[in-house]
Amino acid sequence: MQKKFFSACVLSCISFFTDAYCIDNWACFEKVNNGLKLEYWLSNKQPYPITSTLEVITKNLKSDNAIHSRYSETRVLGPLARIKVLSLTPISQNRPVRSHEDFFWTPGIQNSVHNNDYRYALPYAQNSSFRLVQGVNGSFSHQGASRYAFDFAMPEGTAVYAARDGQVIDLQESHNKGGASRRYAKYANFVTLLHDDGTTGDYYHLRKNGVAVSLGDYIKRRQLLGYSGNTGFSSLPHLHFAVYQAKSHGKYQSVPIKFEQDDN
Repeated sequence: MQKKFFSACVLSCISFFTDAYCIDNWACFEKVNNGLKLEYWLSNKQPYPITSTLEVITKNLKSDNAIHSRYSETRVLGPLARIKVLSLTPISQNRPVRSHEDFFWTPGIQNSVHNNDYRYALPYAQNSSFRLVQGVNGSFSHQGASRYAFDFAMPEGTAVYAARDGQVIDLQESHNKGGASRRYAKYANFVTLLHDDGTTGDYYHLRKNGVAVSLGDYIKRRQLLGYSGNTGFSSLPHLHFAVYQAKSHGKYQSVPIKFEQDDN
Protein backbone atom coordinates (compact mmCIF):
# COMPACT_ATOMS: atom_id res chain seq x y z
CA MET A 1 0.00 0.00 0.00
CA GLN A 2 1.49 3.32 -1.08
CA LYS A 3 0.21 6.52 0.48
CA LYS A 4 0.85 9.98 -0.77
CA PHE A 5 3.26 11.29 1.84
CA PHE A 6 6.90 12.31 1.77
CA SER A 7 9.79 13.39 3.97
CA ALA A 8 12.81 15.59 3.40
CA CYS A 9 15.78 16.92 5.32
CA VAL A 10 17.69 20.18 5.05
CA LEU A 11 20.80 21.26 6.99
CA SER A 12 21.78 24.91 7.08
CA CYS A 13 22.67 27.94 9.17
CA ILE A 14 20.77 31.21 9.55
CA SER A 15 21.12 33.11 6.29
CA PHE A 16 19.96 36.41 4.86
CA PHE A 17 17.27 34.96 2.60
CA THR A 18 14.35 32.57 2.59
CA ASP A 19 14.94 28.84 2.11
CA ALA A 20 11.93 26.93 0.78
CA TYR A 21 11.34 23.24 0.23
CA CYS A 22 8.27 21.93 -1.62
CA ILE A 23 7.18 18.42 -2.53
CA ASP A 24 5.11 17.69 -5.64
CA ASN A 25 3.89 21.30 -5.66
CA TRP A 26 1.65 20.39 -2.71
CA ALA A 27 3.24 20.70 0.73
CA CYS A 28 6.01 23.19 1.56
CA PHE A 29 7.99 24.58 4.44
CA GLU A 30 9.91 27.85 4.46
CA LYS A 31 12.75 28.99 6.67
CA VAL A 32 12.88 32.78 6.82
CA ASN A 33 15.66 34.85 8.40
CA ASN A 34 13.95 37.92 9.85
CA GLY A 35 16.81 39.79 11.42
CA LEU A 36 18.03 37.66 14.32
CA LYS A 37 14.81 35.68 14.31
CA LEU A 38 14.44 32.45 12.36
CA GLU A 39 10.83 31.81 11.31
CA TYR A 40 9.33 28.58 9.99
CA TRP A 41 6.22 28.53 7.81
CA LEU A 42 4.14 25.64 6.49
CA SER A 43 2.06 25.98 3.34
CA ASN A 44 -0.38 23.97 1.26
CA LYS A 45 -0.31 24.64 -2.49
CA GLN A 46 -3.46 22.66 -3.32
CA PRO A 47 -7.21 23.26 -2.68
CA TYR A 48 -7.50 20.21 -0.38
CA PRO A 49 -6.59 19.93 3.33
CA ILE A 50 -3.38 18.28 4.45
CA THR A 51 -1.70 17.39 7.74
CA SER A 52 1.91 18.55 7.85
CA THR A 53 4.69 18.10 10.41
CA LEU A 54 7.94 20.03 10.70
CA GLU A 55 10.71 18.82 13.03
CA VAL A 56 13.68 21.05 13.75
CA ILE A 57 16.86 19.98 15.57
CA THR A 58 18.76 23.03 16.76
CA LYS A 59 22.02 24.26 18.22
CA ASN A 60 22.12 27.58 20.10
CA LEU A 61 18.51 28.43 19.29
CA LYS A 62 15.45 28.92 21.47
CA SER A 63 11.76 29.45 20.86
CA ASP A 64 9.68 32.25 22.32
CA ASN A 65 8.52 29.95 25.12
CA ALA A 66 11.31 27.50 25.88
CA ILE A 67 14.75 26.16 25.08
CA HIS A 68 14.78 22.74 23.40
CA SER A 69 17.17 20.90 21.14
CA ARG A 70 14.24 19.53 19.09
CA TYR A 71 10.96 21.16 18.10
CA SER A 72 8.04 19.32 16.53
CA GLU A 73 5.11 21.21 15.02
CA THR A 74 2.09 19.53 13.37
CA ARG A 75 -0.70 21.50 11.73
CA VAL A 76 -3.76 20.84 9.62
CA LEU A 77 -3.52 23.20 6.65
CA GLY A 78 -6.67 24.16 4.84
CA PRO A 79 -6.82 24.74 1.09
CA LEU A 80 -4.01 27.04 -0.07
CA ALA A 81 -3.14 27.92 3.55
CA ARG A 82 0.19 29.31 4.76
CA ILE A 83 0.91 29.64 8.48
CA LYS A 84 3.86 30.42 10.74
CA VAL A 85 4.51 27.54 13.13
CA LEU A 86 7.77 28.36 14.90
CA SER A 87 10.07 31.29 15.71
CA LEU A 88 13.62 30.81 16.99
CA THR A 89 16.28 33.24 18.19
CA PRO A 90 19.94 32.69 19.21
CA ILE A 91 20.58 31.79 22.82
CA SER A 92 24.03 33.38 22.58
CA GLN A 93 24.96 35.79 19.80
CA ASN A 94 28.62 34.87 20.31
CA ARG A 95 28.18 31.25 19.19
CA PRO A 96 27.13 29.83 15.82
CA VAL A 97 23.60 28.56 15.31
CA ARG A 98 22.55 25.51 13.33
CA SER A 99 19.31 23.82 12.39
CA HIS A 100 18.32 20.55 10.78
CA GLU A 101 14.79 20.14 9.41
CA ASP A 102 12.63 17.06 8.73
CA PHE A 103 9.39 17.61 6.86
CA PHE A 104 6.40 15.24 6.47
CA TRP A 105 2.86 15.47 5.15
CA THR A 106 -0.16 13.42 4.18
CA PRO A 107 -3.56 14.30 2.66
CA GLY A 108 -6.55 14.75 4.96
CA ILE A 109 -7.29 16.06 8.42
CA GLN A 110 -5.30 14.82 11.41
CA ASN A 111 -7.28 12.53 13.73
CA SER A 112 -10.50 13.22 11.86
CA VAL A 113 -13.53 11.72 13.61
CA HIS A 114 -14.92 9.04 11.36
CA ASN A 115 -18.69 8.84 11.05
CA ASN A 116 -19.16 5.30 12.38
CA ASP A 117 -22.88 5.40 11.56
CA TYR A 118 -22.14 5.57 7.85
CA ARG A 119 -22.72 2.39 5.84
CA TYR A 120 -20.49 2.18 2.77
CA ALA A 121 -21.60 0.85 -0.58
CA LEU A 122 -19.52 -2.01 -1.92
CA PRO A 123 -17.00 -0.51 -4.38
CA TYR A 124 -18.29 -2.37 -7.43
CA ALA A 125 -21.48 -2.65 -9.46
CA GLN A 126 -24.70 -3.51 -7.70
CA ASN A 127 -25.87 -7.09 -8.17
CA SER A 128 -22.22 -8.13 -8.65
CA SER A 129 -20.19 -10.28 -6.29
CA PHE A 130 -16.44 -10.59 -5.84
CA ARG A 131 -14.46 -12.75 -3.43
CA LEU A 132 -12.85 -11.02 -0.44
CA VAL A 133 -9.29 -12.36 -0.59
CA GLN A 134 -7.92 -10.29 2.31
CA GLY A 135 -9.83 -8.46 4.99
CA VAL A 136 -9.25 -6.94 8.41
CA ASN A 137 -5.95 -8.07 9.97
CA GLY A 138 -5.01 -9.96 6.80
CA SER A 139 -1.60 -11.58 7.26
CA PHE A 140 -0.25 -10.71 3.80
CA SER A 141 -0.34 -6.90 4.05
CA HIS A 142 -3.28 -5.72 6.18
CA GLN A 143 -1.42 -4.89 9.35
CA GLY A 144 -0.54 -1.59 10.96
CA ALA A 145 -1.73 1.37 8.91
CA SER A 146 -3.81 -0.85 6.59
CA ARG A 147 -5.30 -3.07 9.28
CA TYR A 148 -8.91 -2.28 8.29
CA ALA A 149 -8.49 -2.57 4.51
CA PHE A 150 -10.39 -4.87 2.13
CA ASP A 151 -9.09 -6.63 -0.99
CA PHE A 152 -11.63 -7.82 -3.54
CA ALA A 153 -10.37 -10.20 -6.24
CA MET A 154 -11.72 -9.09 -9.61
CA PRO A 155 -10.67 -9.38 -13.25
CA GLU A 156 -8.65 -6.50 -14.66
CA GLY A 157 -10.93 -3.93 -16.20
CA THR A 158 -13.79 -4.39 -13.71
CA ALA A 159 -15.66 -1.14 -13.07
CA VAL A 160 -14.89 0.40 -9.65
CA TYR A 161 -17.48 2.64 -7.99
CA ALA A 162 -17.33 5.12 -5.11
CA ALA A 163 -18.34 3.61 -1.77
CA ARG A 164 -19.11 7.07 -0.40
CA ASP A 165 -19.49 10.67 -1.58
CA GLY A 166 -16.23 12.60 -1.75
CA GLN A 167 -13.93 14.91 -3.67
CA VAL A 168 -11.08 13.57 -5.78
CA ILE A 169 -7.91 14.93 -4.17
CA ASP A 170 -5.30 12.56 -5.63
CA LEU A 171 -4.98 10.05 -8.43
CA GLN A 172 -2.45 8.10 -10.49
CA GLU A 173 -2.99 6.08 -13.65
CA SER A 174 0.32 6.06 -15.54
CA HIS A 175 1.87 2.86 -14.17
CA ASN A 176 1.83 -0.64 -15.65
CA LYS A 177 3.99 -2.57 -13.16
CA GLY A 178 2.89 -4.82 -10.32
CA GLY A 179 4.09 -7.73 -8.21
CA ALA A 180 4.04 -9.47 -4.84
CA SER A 181 6.84 -7.36 -3.38
CA ARG A 182 6.76 -4.00 -1.62
CA ARG A 183 9.28 -2.70 -4.14
CA TYR A 184 6.34 -2.44 -6.53
CA ALA A 185 4.28 -0.25 -4.16
CA LYS A 186 5.29 2.97 -5.88
CA TYR A 187 3.76 1.74 -9.13
CA ALA A 188 0.17 1.52 -7.87
CA ASN A 189 -2.53 3.38 -9.77
CA PHE A 190 -5.23 4.79 -7.50
CA VAL A 191 -7.94 7.32 -6.71
CA THR A 192 -8.24 9.08 -3.34
CA LEU A 193 -11.49 10.73 -2.23
CA LEU A 194 -11.81 13.20 0.65
CA HIS A 195 -14.97 12.55 2.69
CA ASP A 196 -17.01 15.17 4.51
CA ASP A 197 -15.72 14.00 7.92
CA GLY A 198 -12.08 14.58 6.90
CA THR A 199 -11.20 10.93 6.26
CA THR A 200 -10.01 9.69 2.88
CA GLY A 201 -11.15 6.71 0.84
CA ASP A 202 -8.44 4.95 -1.22
CA TYR A 203 -9.07 2.74 -4.24
CA TYR A 204 -5.84 1.02 -5.29
CA HIS A 205 -4.26 -1.21 -7.96
CA LEU A 206 -6.24 0.25 -10.87
CA ARG A 207 -5.14 -0.62 -14.40
CA LYS A 208 -3.02 1.73 -16.52
CA ASN A 209 -5.14 4.62 -17.81
CA GLY A 210 -7.92 3.20 -15.67
CA VAL A 211 -9.08 6.37 -13.87
CA ALA A 212 -12.43 7.79 -15.00
CA VAL A 213 -12.47 10.97 -12.86
CA SER A 214 -10.40 14.15 -12.58
CA LEU A 215 -8.75 16.00 -9.70
CA GLY A 216 -11.24 18.22 -7.91
CA ASP A 217 -14.32 16.32 -9.06
CA TYR A 218 -17.10 15.88 -6.51
CA ILE A 219 -18.13 12.24 -6.64
CA LYS A 220 -21.41 10.71 -5.60
CA ARG A 221 -21.80 7.33 -3.93
CA ARG A 222 -21.85 4.58 -6.58
CA GLN A 223 -20.41 6.87 -9.25
CA LEU A 224 -17.83 5.29 -11.57
CA LEU A 225 -14.23 5.97 -10.49
CA GLY A 226 -12.23 3.76 -12.82
CA TYR A 227 -11.27 0.20 -13.65
CA SER A 228 -9.47 -2.42 -11.56
CA GLY A 229 -6.05 -3.77 -12.37
CA ASN A 230 -2.96 -5.39 -10.90
CA THR A 231 -0.53 -2.51 -10.42
CA GLY A 232 1.68 -1.80 -7.42
CA PHE A 233 2.19 -4.18 -4.49
CA SER A 234 -0.26 -6.77 -5.75
CA SER A 235 -0.10 -10.56 -6.03
CA LEU A 236 -3.25 -10.93 -8.15
CA PRO A 237 -5.76 -8.68 -9.94
CA HIS A 238 -7.82 -7.04 -7.22
CA LEU A 239 -9.15 -3.81 -5.73
CA HIS A 240 -7.80 -2.56 -2.42
CA PHE A 241 -10.23 -0.30 -0.57
CA ALA A 242 -9.85 1.36 2.82
CA VAL A 243 -10.75 4.52 4.72
CA TYR A 244 -7.92 6.41 6.41
CA GLN A 245 -7.33 9.07 9.05
CA ALA A 246 -4.33 11.39 8.64
CA LYS A 247 -1.76 11.32 11.42
CA SER A 248 1.30 13.44 12.20
CA HIS A 249 4.72 12.84 10.63
CA GLY A 250 3.29 11.77 7.28
CA LYS A 251 1.54 8.78 8.78
CA TYR A 252 -2.02 7.52 8.38
CA GLN A 253 -4.25 4.84 9.89
CA SER A 254 -7.16 2.90 8.43
CA VAL A 255 -10.40 2.94 10.42
CA PRO A 256 -13.08 0.27 10.92
CA ILE A 257 -15.99 0.63 8.53
CA LYS A 258 -19.22 -1.21 7.79
CA PHE A 259 -20.80 -1.91 4.42
CA GLU A 260 -24.52 -1.56 3.86
CA GLN A 261 -24.87 -5.32 3.47
CA ASP A 262 -23.58 -5.80 7.03
CA ASP A 263 -26.99 -4.70 8.30
CA ASN A 264 -28.85 -7.30 6.27
